[in-house]
Amino acid sequence: IGTDPASMLWMFPLLAAIAIIYKTTKMRVLFWGRFIREVLVLFVTLSGFMISAIIVLNLITWLATS
Repeated sequence: IGTDPASMLWMFPLLAAIAIIYKTTKMRVLFWGRFIREVLVLFVTLSGFMISAIIVLNLITWLATS
């Protein structure tokens, strides 16, 4: 898997699976509405962090190589 922007799209299914599995193991009682809401919040949080990390690392790489 490369590091171009198109190949970075492969991280979203992985992040969705991580959010679903994590919330499934942490919730004592599954209520579908609450479960979906918490999974979406965790997915958006993880996605935001990963996107910001990708931007920062690409910027550092660009500055170091130019």
